[in-house]
Amino acid sequence: MNPSRSIATAVDIALLETTPEHFLQVAQWHHQECERQGVKSSLALRQQRLVLHVQESRIPKTLVALLDGKLIGCVSLVNYTYRSSERMPKVASESPVWLSNLFVLEKYRQQGFGNALIDAAKHYASDLGQDELWLSATDYTDYYQKRGWEIIRRTRLAGRQVNVMRVGL
Repeated sequence: MNPSRSIATAVDIALLETTPEHFLQVAQWHHQECERQGVKSSLALRQQRLVLHVQESRIPKTLVALLDGKLIGCVSLVNYTYRSSERMPKVASESPVWLSNLFVLEKYRQQGFGNALIDAAKHYASDLGQDELWLSATDYTDYYQKRGWEIIRRTRLAGRQVNVMRVGL
């Protein structure tokens, strides 16, 4: 995958590591979303975790959406490794890849930018040999279902009802 290729007419999707000037804004978005979901967070913690996304490893990675050079959204791919428990489904991969932190500025929502970010993340994961992606959604479950994601399990994480979802690549 060429991560900076144009996904839509004026939208470019790039790896965050190629656009370091957007690092702080993406960290702020991640922090805001964590707080919105009731997850304990700090901007310093989000920055610390995001540093891993701009290093040489293939995962975790964050992709950003740029409209005429302006940052309008992001999405991350992460490995959540965990012991099998009743809270999470068993997955085929020893190191499943999860879609995380999908965010588009409110004034750009419902215009296909989230879809472009998800598609780019799917291509990136597929290029790494992944055959599925996972996510957990407290909100927007319908959004993901309309795009082919299926609910595998409903559970509670951090005190909130969560739908664990999967899509094949």
